[in-house]
Amino acid sequence: MLPSWDSECEKRAKEILYRCMEELQATKAALYLEGSEGTFELATSYGFGRRDALAAALPLGHPLLDWARRNRTGPAYVNTPQEFPALQPLLEGALTSRLMTIPLTLAGRMVGLVDARDKSRRAAFAPGDVSVARGIAGALERFVAERGGALLTAGGPLEDLGLPPVAPPAAALPHRWIVEDLTALVRSLARLPEVAAAVLTITDGRSARALALHATALDPQHQGAVAAHQARAFLASGVKAPPAETWGWDSQPSGGRATRAEEIRTEVLMAGPPVAVALSLVTPAGATSAGPVFAAAAHDLELARLLRDYRRAARNLARVLLEPGETAFPHLRQHSQATSEISQRMAAVLRLPEDQDELITVAAYLHDVGMRELDYARVYRLERPGEPEQRLYHRHPVVGARIVEASEFPGDLAGAIRHHHERWDGGGYPQHLAGRSIPLASRIIHLAEVYDVLTSPASYRRQLPRDAALDVIGAEAGRQFDPELVPALAEAIRS
Repeated sequence: MLPSWDSECEKRAKEILYRCMEELQATKAALYLEGSEGTFELATSYGFGRRDALAAALPLGHPLLDWARRNRTGPAYVNTPQEFPALQPLLEGALTSRLMTIPLTLAGRMVGLVDARDKSRRAAFAPGDVSVARGIAGALERFVAERGGALLTAGGPLEDLGLPPVAPPAAALPHRWIVEDLTALVRSLARLPEVAAAVLTITDGRSARALALHATALDPQHQGAVAAHQARAFLASGVKAPPAETWGWDSQPSGGRATRAEEIRTEVLMAGPPVAVALSLVTPAGATSAGPVFAAAAHDLELARLLRDYRRAARNLARVLLEPGETAFPHLRQHSQATSEISQRMAAVLRLPEDQDELITVAAYLHDVGMRELDYARVYRLERPGEPEQRLYHRHPVVGARIVEASEFPGDLAGAIRHHHERWDGGGYPQHLAGRSIPLASRIIHLAEVYDVLTSPASYRRQLPRDAALDVIGAEAGRQFDPELVPALAEAIRS
Protein backbone atom coordinates (compact mmCIF):
# COMPACT_ATOMS: atom_id res chain seq x y z
CA MET A 1 0.00 0.00 0.00
CA LEU A 2 1.40 3.38 -0.97
CA PRO A 3 1.62 5.93 1.88
CA SER A 4 -0.78 8.85 1.40
CA TRP A 5 -2.51 6.90 -1.39
CA ASP A 6 -6.22 6.59 -0.72
CA SER A 7 -9.28 5.75 -2.80
CA GLU A 8 -9.70 9.38 -3.85
CA CYS A 9 -6.10 9.51 -5.14
CA GLU A 10 -6.60 6.28 -7.07
CA LYS A 11 -9.87 7.50 -8.56
CA ARG A 12 -8.30 10.72 -9.84
CA ALA A 13 -5.22 8.92 -11.16
CA LYS A 14 -7.31 6.35 -12.99
CA GLU A 15 -9.41 9.08 -14.62
CA ILE A 16 -6.20 10.47 -16.14
CA LEU A 17 -4.87 7.00 -16.97
CA TYR A 18 -8.01 6.25 -18.98
CA ARG A 19 -6.78 8.85 -21.46
CA CYS A 20 -4.40 6.12 -22.65
CA MET A 21 -7.46 4.22 -23.81
CA GLU A 22 -9.28 7.24 -25.23
CA GLU A 23 -6.36 8.98 -26.93
CA LEU A 24 -3.76 6.24 -27.51
CA GLN A 25 -6.24 3.37 -27.97
CA ALA A 26 -4.14 1.34 -25.51
CA THR A 27 -6.30 -1.54 -24.28
CA LYS A 28 -4.42 -1.73 -20.96
CA ALA A 29 -2.26 0.63 -18.92
CA ALA A 30 -0.66 0.72 -15.47
CA LEU A 31 0.63 3.64 -13.40
CA TYR A 32 3.70 3.11 -11.21
CA LEU A 33 4.96 5.71 -8.73
CA GLU A 34 8.31 5.94 -7.00
CA GLY A 35 8.49 4.17 -3.67
CA SER A 36 11.37 3.41 -1.33
CA GLU A 37 14.88 2.24 -2.29
CA GLY A 38 14.36 2.96 -5.97
CA THR A 39 11.34 0.66 -6.33
CA PHE A 40 8.33 1.83 -8.36
CA GLU A 41 5.03 0.60 -6.94
CA LEU A 42 1.78 -0.07 -8.78
CA ALA A 43 -0.68 2.76 -8.08
CA THR A 44 -3.56 1.90 -10.40
CA SER A 45 -4.28 0.15 -13.71
CA TYR A 46 -6.97 -0.90 -16.16
CA GLY A 47 -7.37 -3.73 -18.67
CA PHE A 48 -4.84 -6.22 -17.30
CA GLY A 49 -5.84 -9.81 -16.66
CA ARG A 50 -4.20 -12.69 -14.80
CA ARG A 51 -2.34 -13.80 -17.91
CA ASP A 52 -0.54 -10.45 -18.02
CA ALA A 53 1.14 -11.09 -14.65
CA LEU A 54 1.12 -7.36 -13.89
CA ALA A 55 3.93 -6.60 -11.45
CA ALA A 56 2.95 -5.07 -8.11
CA ALA A 57 6.34 -3.32 -8.00
CA LEU A 58 9.28 -2.66 -10.31
CA PRO A 59 12.53 -3.04 -8.36
CA LEU A 60 15.92 -1.81 -9.57
CA GLY A 61 17.02 -4.00 -12.45
CA HIS A 62 13.50 -4.83 -13.66
CA PRO A 63 13.59 -4.72 -17.49
CA LEU A 64 10.55 -2.46 -17.74
CA LEU A 65 12.09 0.04 -15.32
CA ASP A 66 15.43 -0.17 -17.14
CA TRP A 67 13.68 0.56 -20.46
CA ALA A 68 11.80 3.52 -18.97
CA ARG A 69 14.93 4.97 -17.36
CA ARG A 70 16.87 4.69 -20.58
CA ASN A 71 14.11 6.62 -22.31
CA ARG A 72 13.29 8.97 -19.45
CA THR A 73 13.37 12.06 -21.70
CA GLY A 74 10.03 11.12 -23.24
CA PRO A 75 7.58 8.37 -24.23
CA ALA A 76 9.17 5.40 -26.02
CA TYR A 77 7.68 2.30 -27.58
CA VAL A 78 8.48 -1.14 -28.98
CA ASN A 79 6.31 -3.02 -31.48
CA THR A 80 8.35 -6.23 -31.47
CA PRO A 81 10.17 -7.77 -28.49
CA GLN A 82 13.37 -7.93 -30.52
CA GLU A 83 13.67 -4.14 -30.39
CA PHE A 84 14.74 -4.42 -26.73
CA PRO A 85 15.65 -8.04 -25.96
CA ALA A 86 15.53 -7.57 -22.18
CA LEU A 87 11.76 -6.97 -22.50
CA GLN A 88 11.19 -10.11 -24.57
CA PRO A 89 10.39 -12.52 -21.68
CA LEU A 90 7.98 -9.99 -20.14
CA LEU A 91 6.12 -9.35 -23.39
CA GLU A 92 6.07 -12.94 -24.59
CA GLY A 93 4.84 -14.11 -21.19
CA ALA A 94 1.88 -11.72 -21.53
CA LEU A 95 1.33 -12.74 -25.19
CA THR A 96 1.89 -9.21 -26.38
CA SER A 97 4.51 -7.40 -28.44
CA ARG A 98 3.50 -3.73 -28.39
CA LEU A 99 4.38 -1.55 -25.41
CA MET A 100 4.83 2.16 -24.70
CA THR A 101 6.34 3.61 -21.54
CA ILE A 102 5.53 7.18 -20.50
CA PRO A 103 7.99 8.56 -17.90
CA LEU A 104 6.78 11.07 -15.30
CA THR A 105 9.43 13.54 -14.13
CA LEU A 106 9.57 16.33 -11.57
CA ALA A 107 12.66 18.53 -11.30
CA GLY A 108 14.56 16.23 -13.65
CA ARG A 109 13.87 13.14 -11.50
CA MET A 110 11.73 10.26 -12.74
CA VAL A 111 8.98 9.83 -10.14
CA GLY A 112 6.68 7.51 -12.04
CA LEU A 113 5.91 5.76 -15.31
CA VAL A 114 2.98 4.49 -17.32
CA ASP A 115 3.10 1.03 -18.91
CA ALA A 116 0.66 1.16 -21.86
CA ARG A 117 0.14 -1.90 -24.05
CA ASP A 118 -1.70 -3.31 -27.05
CA LYS A 119 -3.35 -0.68 -29.20
CA SER A 120 -6.82 -1.63 -30.35
CA ARG A 121 -7.17 -3.52 -33.65
CA ARG A 122 -3.60 -4.75 -33.16
CA ALA A 123 -2.25 -1.46 -34.44
CA ALA A 124 1.40 -0.56 -33.87
CA PHE A 125 2.53 2.41 -31.83
CA ALA A 126 3.71 5.22 -34.11
CA PRO A 127 5.62 8.53 -33.82
CA GLY A 128 2.35 10.45 -33.67
CA ASP A 129 1.48 8.66 -30.43
CA VAL A 130 4.48 10.22 -28.68
CA SER A 131 3.03 13.75 -28.63
CA VAL A 132 -0.29 12.39 -27.37
CA ALA A 133 1.53 10.51 -24.62
CA ARG A 134 3.39 13.68 -23.61
CA GLY A 135 0.03 15.34 -22.94
CA ILE A 136 -1.01 12.45 -20.71
CA ALA A 137 2.33 12.61 -18.93
CA GLY A 138 1.83 16.33 -18.25
CA ALA A 139 -1.56 15.69 -16.65
CA LEU A 140 -0.18 12.93 -14.42
CA GLU A 141 2.86 15.02 -13.45
CA ARG A 142 0.59 17.87 -12.38
CA PHE A 143 -1.49 15.42 -10.37
CA VAL A 144 1.62 14.06 -8.61
CA ALA A 145 2.94 17.58 -7.94
CA GLU A 146 -0.40 18.68 -6.46
CA ARG A 147 -0.25 15.69 -4.13
CA GLY A 148 3.19 16.80 -2.92
CA GLY A 149 5.85 15.21 -5.08
CA ALA A 150 6.04 11.46 -5.46
CA LEU A 151 3.62 10.79 -2.55
CA LEU A 152 5.48 7.70 -1.56
CA THR A 153 8.75 7.97 0.31
CA ALA A 154 9.24 9.46 3.74
CA GLY A 155 11.33 12.55 4.19
CA GLY A 156 10.77 16.06 2.98
CA PRO A 157 11.99 19.21 1.33
CA LEU A 158 13.40 20.43 4.63
CA GLU A 159 15.23 17.25 5.52
CA ASP A 160 18.55 18.53 4.20
CA LEU A 161 17.95 22.01 5.59
CA GLY A 162 17.99 21.15 9.28
CA LEU A 163 14.18 21.08 9.53
CA PRO A 164 11.91 18.14 10.36
CA PRO A 165 10.43 16.36 7.33
CA VAL A 166 7.30 17.15 5.38
CA ALA A 167 5.69 14.40 3.32
CA PRO A 168 7.03 14.92 -0.24
CA PRO A 169 10.62 13.80 -0.95
CA ALA A 170 13.10 16.61 -1.54
CA ALA A 171 14.52 15.23 -4.76
CA ALA A 172 11.06 15.06 -6.33
CA LEU A 173 9.99 18.61 -5.65
CA PRO A 174 10.14 21.16 -8.46
CA HIS A 175 10.86 23.87 -5.83
CA ARG A 176 13.56 22.00 -3.93
CA TRP A 177 16.45 24.28 -4.88
CA ILE A 178 14.32 27.38 -4.32
CA VAL A 179 13.44 26.28 -0.79
CA GLU A 180 17.06 25.38 0.01
CA ASP A 181 18.33 28.71 -1.31
CA LEU A 182 15.68 30.64 0.59
CA THR A 183 16.45 28.80 3.82
CA ALA A 184 20.14 29.67 3.53
CA LEU A 185 19.23 33.34 3.01
CA VAL A 186 16.91 33.38 6.03
CA ARG A 187 19.68 31.93 8.20
CA SER A 188 21.77 34.99 7.29
CA LEU A 189 18.98 37.54 7.66
CA ALA A 190 18.01 36.19 11.08
CA ARG A 191 21.28 37.59 12.49
CA LEU A 192 20.45 41.18 11.54
CA PRO A 193 19.87 43.79 14.29
CA GLU A 194 16.25 44.18 15.42
CA VAL A 195 15.40 40.58 14.49
CA ALA A 196 14.49 38.62 17.61
CA ALA A 197 13.54 35.59 15.52
CA ALA A 198 12.84 34.55 11.93
CA VAL A 199 10.41 31.66 11.41
CA LEU A 200 10.29 29.88 8.04
CA THR A 201 7.37 27.48 7.64
CA ILE A 202 6.68 25.04 4.81
CA THR A 203 3.44 23.13 4.33
CA ASP A 204 2.19 20.65 1.77
CA GLY A 205 -1.40 20.99 2.99
CA ARG A 206 -1.30 17.87 5.15
CA SER A 207 1.52 18.77 7.54
CA ALA A 208 3.64 21.81 8.32
CA ARG A 209 7.13 22.27 9.70
CA ALA A 210 8.65 25.47 11.03
CA LEU A 211 12.28 26.46 11.52
CA ALA A 212 12.67 29.22 14.13
CA LEU A 213 16.06 30.95 14.04
CA HIS A 214 16.19 33.05 17.18
CA ALA A 215 18.40 35.61 18.84
CA THR A 216 15.78 35.77 21.60
CA ALA A 217 14.31 32.35 22.49
CA LEU A 218 10.60 31.95 21.70
CA ASP A 219 8.51 30.43 24.46
CA PRO A 220 5.40 28.31 23.66
CA GLN A 221 3.19 31.42 23.79
CA HIS A 222 5.35 33.18 21.20
CA GLN A 223 5.41 30.07 19.00
CA GLY A 224 1.64 29.81 19.16
CA ALA A 225 1.26 33.47 18.20
CA VAL A 226 3.61 33.09 15.22
CA ALA A 227 1.83 29.92 14.06
CA ALA A 228 -1.57 31.62 14.29
CA HIS A 229 -0.21 34.63 12.38
CA GLN A 230 1.14 32.39 9.60
CA ALA A 231 -2.03 30.30 9.48
CA ARG A 232 -4.07 33.47 8.82
CA ALA A 233 -1.56 34.55 6.15
CA PHE A 234 -1.77 31.14 4.44
CA LEU A 235 -5.58 31.32 4.51
CA ALA A 236 -5.59 34.82 3.02
CA SER A 237 -3.34 33.56 0.20
CA GLY A 238 -5.64 30.64 -0.59
CA VAL A 239 -3.24 28.07 0.88
CA LYS A 240 -4.65 25.07 2.71
CA ALA A 241 -2.64 24.43 5.88
CA PRO A 242 -3.23 22.04 8.81
CA PRO A 243 -4.27 23.42 12.21
CA ALA A 244 -1.45 25.49 13.72
CA GLU A 245 -1.37 23.41 16.89
CA THR A 246 -0.30 20.36 14.83
CA TRP A 247 2.78 22.00 13.30
CA GLY A 248 6.23 20.66 14.02
CA TRP A 249 8.88 23.10 15.28
CA ASP A 250 12.63 23.17 15.22
CA SER A 251 14.27 26.02 17.12
CA GLN A 252 17.92 27.00 16.59
CA PRO A 253 20.04 29.97 17.76
CA SER A 254 20.59 32.48 14.96
CA GLY A 255 23.80 33.93 16.34
CA GLY A 256 22.28 37.41 16.39
CA ARG A 257 22.06 39.87 19.28
CA ALA A 258 19.17 39.33 21.70
CA THR A 259 16.38 41.90 21.43
CA ARG A 260 12.73 42.30 22.43
CA ALA A 261 10.09 40.05 20.80
CA GLU A 262 7.06 42.37 20.57
CA GLU A 263 5.73 42.41 16.99
CA ILE A 264 5.13 39.77 14.33
CA ARG A 265 5.10 40.42 10.59
CA THR A 266 4.40 37.63 8.09
CA GLU A 267 4.50 37.22 4.33
CA VAL A 268 3.68 34.18 2.22
CA LEU A 269 6.62 33.85 -0.15
CA MET A 270 5.40 30.86 -2.15
CA ALA A 271 1.78 29.75 -2.45
CA GLY A 272 2.42 26.34 -4.11
CA PRO A 273 1.66 23.74 -5.22
CA PRO A 274 3.26 21.46 -4.22
CA VAL A 275 4.42 23.42 -1.16
CA ALA A 276 3.70 26.82 0.35
CA VAL A 277 6.27 28.87 2.27
CA ALA A 278 5.71 31.64 4.84
CA LEU A 279 8.27 33.81 6.61
CA SER A 280 7.59 35.60 9.90
CA LEU A 281 9.84 38.14 11.61
CA VAL A 282 9.57 38.78 15.35
CA THR A 283 10.97 42.21 16.21
CA PRO A 284 10.80 44.99 18.82
CA ALA A 285 7.83 47.34 18.49
CA GLY A 286 8.36 49.91 15.75
CA ALA A 287 11.37 48.15 14.21
CA THR A 288 12.09 49.01 10.57
CA SER A 289 14.13 45.93 9.60
CA ALA A 290 11.20 43.77 8.48
CA GLY A 291 10.64 45.57 5.15
CA PRO A 292 14.22 45.14 3.84
CA VAL A 293 14.28 41.50 5.02
CA PHE A 294 11.07 40.62 3.17
CA ALA A 295 12.31 42.49 0.09
CA ALA A 296 15.58 40.53 0.14
CA ALA A 297 13.71 37.25 0.53
CA ALA A 298 11.37 38.07 -2.38
CA HIS A 299 14.34 39.08 -4.56
CA ASP A 300 16.19 35.87 -3.70
CA LEU A 301 13.09 33.83 -4.48
CA GLU A 302 12.75 35.43 -7.91
CA LEU A 303 16.42 34.82 -8.70
CA ALA A 304 16.03 31.17 -7.69
CA ARG A 305 13.02 30.80 -9.99
CA LEU A 306 14.93 32.34 -12.89
CA LEU A 307 17.84 30.00 -12.19
CA ARG A 308 15.53 27.00 -12.25
CA ASP A 309 14.12 28.12 -15.60
CA TYR A 310 17.65 28.63 -16.93
CA ARG A 311 18.66 25.12 -15.90
CA ARG A 312 15.63 23.61 -17.61
CA ALA A 313 16.37 25.57 -20.78
CA ALA A 314 20.06 24.55 -20.72
CA ARG A 315 19.17 20.87 -20.47
CA ASN A 316 16.63 21.13 -23.28
CA LEU A 317 19.23 22.83 -25.47
CA ALA A 318 21.66 20.01 -24.67
CA ARG A 319 19.12 17.50 -25.95
CA VAL A 320 18.66 19.50 -29.15
CA LEU A 321 22.44 19.71 -29.59
CA LEU A 322 22.76 15.93 -29.28
CA GLU A 323 20.11 15.24 -31.93
CA PRO A 324 19.75 18.27 -34.24
CA GLY A 325 17.43 18.29 -37.22
CA GLU A 326 15.61 15.15 -38.29
CA THR A 327 18.39 12.66 -37.50
CA ALA A 328 17.68 10.61 -34.38
CA PHE A 329 20.24 8.50 -32.53
CA PRO A 330 18.15 6.56 -29.98
CA HIS A 331 21.02 4.45 -28.58
CA LEU A 332 23.21 7.54 -28.20
CA ARG A 333 20.38 9.41 -26.49
CA GLN A 334 19.69 6.53 -24.09
CA HIS A 335 23.38 6.14 -23.20
CA SER A 336 23.78 9.89 -22.74
CA GLN A 337 20.72 10.14 -20.49
CA ALA A 338 21.86 7.21 -18.33
CA THR A 339 25.40 8.59 -18.02
CA SER A 340 24.01 12.00 -17.05
CA GLU A 341 21.71 10.53 -14.40
CA ILE A 342 24.50 8.45 -12.82
CA SER A 343 26.89 11.43 -12.88
CA GLN A 344 24.31 13.63 -11.19
CA ARG A 345 23.80 11.01 -8.46
CA MET A 346 27.56 10.90 -7.90
CA ALA A 347 27.67 14.70 -7.63
CA ALA A 348 24.95 14.46 -4.96
CA VAL A 349 26.86 11.77 -3.05
CA LEU A 350 29.98 13.96 -3.16
CA ARG A 351 27.92 17.01 -2.04
CA LEU A 352 29.38 19.13 -4.79
CA PRO A 353 28.30 22.78 -5.11
CA GLU A 354 25.26 23.52 -7.25
CA ASP A 355 27.24 25.00 -10.15
CA GLN A 356 29.46 21.91 -10.36
CA ASP A 357 26.41 19.64 -10.14
CA GLU A 358 24.86 21.42 -13.12
CA LEU A 359 28.08 21.39 -15.15
CA ILE A 360 28.53 17.66 -14.57
CA THR A 361 24.90 16.89 -15.44
CA VAL A 362 25.01 18.76 -18.76
CA ALA A 363 28.55 17.64 -19.68
CA ALA A 364 27.62 14.01 -19.02
CA TYR A 365 24.60 14.33 -21.30
CA LEU A 366 26.80 15.80 -24.06
CA HIS A 367 29.94 13.71 -23.44
CA ASP A 368 29.52 11.83 -26.74
CA VAL A 369 28.07 14.71 -28.78
CA GLY A 370 31.17 14.55 -31.02
CA MET A 371 30.07 11.10 -32.22
CA ARG A 372 27.32 12.59 -34.35
CA GLU A 373 29.98 14.19 -36.57
CA LEU A 374 32.04 10.97 -36.93
CA ASP A 375 29.97 8.37 -38.81
CA TYR A 376 28.10 7.50 -35.61
CA ALA A 377 25.72 4.94 -37.13
CA ARG A 378 28.63 2.77 -38.32
CA VAL A 379 31.28 3.27 -35.64
CA TYR A 380 29.52 3.62 -32.29
CA ARG A 381 28.28 0.04 -31.87
CA LEU A 382 31.16 -1.88 -33.45
CA GLU A 383 32.23 -4.61 -31.02
CA ARG A 384 35.68 -5.01 -32.63
CA PRO A 385 36.50 -1.79 -34.48
CA GLY A 386 39.55 -1.81 -36.74
CA GLU A 387 42.42 0.65 -36.46
CA PRO A 388 40.79 3.26 -38.77
CA GLU A 389 37.59 3.14 -36.70
CA GLN A 390 39.56 3.40 -33.45
CA ARG A 391 41.36 6.50 -34.70
CA LEU A 392 38.02 7.97 -35.71
CA TYR A 393 36.45 7.08 -32.35
CA HIS A 394 39.36 8.61 -30.42
CA ARG A 395 38.59 11.95 -32.05
CA HIS A 396 35.09 12.27 -30.58
CA PRO A 397 36.06 13.94 -27.24
CA VAL A 398 37.97 16.68 -29.09
CA VAL A 399 35.22 17.15 -31.69
CA GLY A 400 32.60 17.27 -28.91
CA ALA A 401 34.61 19.91 -27.03
CA ARG A 402 34.80 22.04 -30.16
CA ILE A 403 31.04 21.79 -30.66
CA VAL A 404 30.29 23.20 -27.19
CA GLU A 405 33.23 25.54 -26.54
CA ALA A 406 31.43 28.58 -27.96
CA SER A 407 28.34 27.96 -25.79
CA GLU A 408 29.60 30.15 -22.90
CA PHE A 409 28.12 27.65 -20.47
CA PRO A 410 29.27 28.46 -16.89
CA GLY A 411 32.33 26.40 -16.02
CA ASP A 412 34.60 24.40 -18.31
CA LEU A 413 32.01 22.40 -20.24
CA ALA A 414 34.37 21.84 -23.17
CA GLY A 415 37.14 20.60 -20.86
CA ALA A 416 34.82 18.17 -19.10
CA ILE A 417 33.89 16.65 -22.47
CA ARG A 418 37.40 16.74 -23.94
CA HIS A 419 38.94 14.71 -21.12
CA HIS A 420 36.24 12.16 -20.29
CA HIS A 421 38.37 9.33 -21.77
CA GLU A 422 41.53 10.19 -19.82
CA ARG A 423 42.73 7.51 -17.36
CA TRP A 424 43.94 7.99 -13.80
CA ASP A 425 47.26 6.35 -14.75
CA GLY A 426 47.79 8.61 -17.78
CA GLY A 427 47.03 5.96 -20.38
CA GLY A 428 43.90 7.61 -21.78
CA TYR A 429 43.30 10.14 -24.53
CA PRO A 430 43.42 12.72 -26.06
CA GLN A 431 46.16 14.34 -23.92
CA HIS A 432 47.30 11.48 -21.62
CA LEU A 433 46.45 13.47 -18.49
CA ALA A 434 46.87 11.65 -15.19
CA GLY A 435 45.54 11.86 -11.63
CA ARG A 436 44.08 15.13 -10.47
CA SER A 437 45.18 16.95 -13.60
CA ILE A 438 42.08 15.38 -15.16
CA PRO A 439 39.06 17.64 -14.46
CA LEU A 440 36.82 16.28 -11.70
CA ALA A 441 33.80 16.39 -14.01
CA SER A 442 35.64 14.24 -16.56
CA ARG A 443 36.64 11.68 -13.92
CA ILE A 444 33.03 11.38 -12.77
CA ILE A 445 31.66 11.10 -16.31
CA HIS A 446 34.24 8.43 -17.21
CA LEU A 447 33.10 6.25 -14.32
CA ALA A 448 29.41 6.79 -15.07
CA GLU A 449 29.85 6.04 -18.76
CA VAL A 450 31.75 2.81 -18.19
CA TYR A 451 29.17 1.63 -15.66
CA ASP A 452 26.37 2.23 -18.17
CA VAL A 453 28.25 0.42 -20.95
CA LEU A 454 28.82 -2.57 -18.64
CA THR A 455 25.20 -2.81 -17.46
CA SER A 456 23.14 -1.67 -20.45
CA PRO A 457 21.23 -4.34 -22.37
CA ALA A 458 21.63 -2.15 -25.45
CA SER A 459 25.44 -2.07 -25.14
CA TYR A 460 27.80 -3.51 -27.73
CA ARG A 461 29.19 -5.87 -25.05
CA ARG A 462 27.69 -8.53 -22.81
CA GLN A 463 25.50 -7.03 -20.11
CA LEU A 464 26.70 -7.46 -16.50
CA PRO A 465 24.61 -7.37 -13.30
CA ARG A 466 25.06 -4.33 -11.07
CA ASP A 467 27.43 -5.84 -8.52
CA ALA A 468 29.55 -7.57 -11.16
CA ALA A 469 29.95 -4.26 -12.99
CA LEU A 470 30.98 -2.52 -9.78
CA ASP A 471 33.52 -5.28 -9.15
CA VAL A 472 35.00 -4.79 -12.61
CA ILE A 473 35.28 -1.05 -12.02
CA GLY A 474 36.66 -1.53 -8.51
CA ALA A 475 39.46 -3.69 -9.89
CA GLU A 476 40.56 -0.74 -12.04
CA ALA A 477 40.58 1.81 -9.19
CA GLY A 478 43.92 3.60 -9.21
CA ARG A 479 44.62 2.56 -12.80
CA GLN A 480 41.75 3.52 -15.08
CA PHE A 481 39.64 5.32 -12.46
CA ASP A 482 40.10 7.81 -9.64
CA PRO A 483 40.24 5.51 -6.57
CA GLU A 484 38.47 8.10 -4.41
CA LEU A 485 35.51 8.29 -6.77
CA VAL A 486 34.87 4.55 -7.17
CA PRO A 487 33.13 4.31 -3.74
CA ALA A 488 30.99 7.32 -4.68
CA LEU A 489 29.81 5.49 -7.80
CA ALA A 490 28.90 2.42 -5.74
CA GLU A 491 26.96 4.54 -3.26
CA ALA A 492 25.18 6.42 -6.07
CA ILE A 493 24.15 3.18 -7.78
CA ARG A 494 22.98 1.45 -4.60
CA SER A 495 21.15 4.43 -3.11
